[in-house]
Amino acid sequence: MKKLEDFVRERRDEFDSKLPSVDLWEQIESKLEKKHAPKFSFWKLSAAVAAVLIIALVATFYIESQQSGIKGYGRVADPEIVELLETEAFYARKVSTHMKEIHKCYEIYPELKFDIESDLNELDVMYRELKNDLNDNILNKEVIEAMIQNNRIRLEMVDRVLNQINC
Repeated sequence: MKKLEDFVRERRDEFDSKLPSVDLWEQIESKLEKKHAPKFSFWKLSAAVAAVLIIALVATFYIESQQSGIKGYGRVADPEIVELLETEAFYARKVSTHMKEIHKCYEIYPELKFDIESDLNELDVMYRELKNDLNDNILNKEVIEAMIQNNRIRLEMVDRVLNQINC
């Protein structure tokens, strides 16, 4: 090893005087396999997550309402509570239907997915909290009204998106 070090020290000037050709990097670069990072659209992922969450929420509410019946949620005799629950289910179905239409547009407008998903995720977190509150106290009209308002906001948002993209 000592001999190699001595050899390099003695000929250091010779090593430093050699410069690579100007075309060297271009030659190396042309031989490299060019890989492009896959385009990961924020819109696509957001929309997919939102759609899954909305469908899960609607399915959960539907299954629960079928098992106990909205009127059976309605072991409560208060018709106002029953009407509020039916209204909440109506908005949830409308949002789900509109999201299906938006999903069809993802191929044309892939950037939609992430923006929609992030907004809907925030609303979904609030919705789940409201749903937990409702489970604690089924007679709480304010909770049901807040759930309806949450779904109205979702519906307005997806309506605006559908009106803007026209696909």
